Amino acid sequence: MDIHHVNAQSDDEFIDEAVLTLTERLEQHIDEFGHAILGLSGGSTPAPIYTALGKQDLNWNNVSVFLVDERYIDPSHKDSNQNLIRNTLLAHATIPEAQLFFPDTTLDIEPCVVRYEQDLAELLSKGIPHTVTLGLGEDGHIASLFPPVPAEGYGDRLVMHTTTDTFAVHDRISTTMVVIGSADRKVFFLKGEGKKFVWEEMMHDDNAEIMME
Repeated sequence: MDIHHVNAQSDDEFIDEAVLTLTERLEQHIDEFGHAILGLSGGSTPAPIYTALGKQDLNWNNVSVFLVDERYIDPSHKDSNQNLIRNTLLAHATIPEAQLFFPDTTLDIEPCVVRYEQDLAELLSKGIPHTVTLGLGEDGHIASLFPPVPAEGYGDRLVMHTTTDTFAVHDRISTTMVVIGSADRKVFFLKGEGKKFVWEEMMHDDNAEIMME
């Protein structure tokens, strides 16, 4: 596995390094392919990163964005990842609406999963995800794939319905390891010694190779 670590000594440096990494990746993909496919995770850690990224002078018309996972709540809810992206990245970056791929959480959950899988299949028929951003929970979860991840998370499906008792929003829509693992670059945003320990534990997991290949 080719893993490159960037250590930051302050919150500002953390944001700057993250934005630089994402900007360079997007520019490279646009130059090479004419278009970039960017998968984004939610959470409080990446929020200021997305705001700063949206202010970068990029050809946003040549970028498509999809959500790595979403909470099954109204898209206008403060805890919605779609709402997060719209109020950070998209408050500054002018990406055409047709190039934004979010789960429609106004649907019942199973139709929501099916529709999102269809939308992602259409998007990914144009190429693999070029970059995905990821976090890492204290329990070792990425996206909304909570351990122990069922076999479906490593199967042929692109999207699945998951549940958790750890957080207030129990029902989630998550991309699977097929999507995450296929990305050209996976960028993890991790803060604190606790996350470092969880990362090291994850790297010893038998399924780490699938995600990090």
